[in-house]
Amino acid sequence: AQLAREGIGPLLEELRQVDPEAAERLHPADEKRILRALEVYRETGKTISAHNAETRDLPPRYDAVWIGLQFRDRADMKTLIDRRVDAMVAAGLLEEVGQLLESGLPREATALQAIGYKEFLGVLDGTATVEEAVAEVKLRSRQYAKRQLTWLRRREGTQWITWEKEPDFGTARRRSTEFIREAGLG
Repeated sequence: AQLAREGIGPLLEELRQVDPEAAERLHPADEKRILRALEVYRETGKTISAHNAETRDLPPRYDAVWIGLQFRDRADMKTLIDRRVDAMVAAGLLEEVGQLLESGLPREATALQAIGYKEFLGVLDGTATVEEAVAEVKLRSRQYAKRQLTWLRRREGTQWITWEKEPDFGTARRRSTEFIREAGLG
C-alpha cells in the first residue's frame, strides 16, 4: 500500500537507513527485492543482509549431489530452447494465457510473470505480435538457461554431464545414478 501511495523512493530511503548494504546492492527499480528486504526487517527486526549471511553459514540441511547438464556447444542449447518454445506456441501457449485471464487470474499474479506467459500477455494486449512474443520468449529462455549454468558453475563439487547435439537422457540418468552412488547416497 505504501508503494502505491508514495512510490519506491521513500521505501528505498528507509532501506538505506536500516540496511545500507542491501540498499547499495539492489537496483532502485527492483521493487520486489526492496519490498522483500523491508518486509524481513519489519517482521523480524533483522536486516536481509544479516539474514542472508546467517543462511549462508548454516550447514546444509540435506546431503545432496549437484548435477549440471550442459551442451558441449552452446549453439546446440540455443537450438533446443528455440525448438521447445516453438512447440509450446504450437501447443497453444497464447490460448492458455487467455484462458488463465478468463478464469480470473489477475494479470499481476506471479504465475503470469513467468517466461512465456508474460510475453504473450503483450499479444493479448495488442502491444506485441505473436512473432515478437516468440522471439522474446526465446531470448529470455536462453538468458535464464545461461544464469542457471552460471549458478551451477559457482557451486563447488557440481558433477557435470555434457551433451553433444541432442540430449541423451538415458546416459544422463545412468551418470546421475553413478554420481549419487559414489557420494554414498543411493
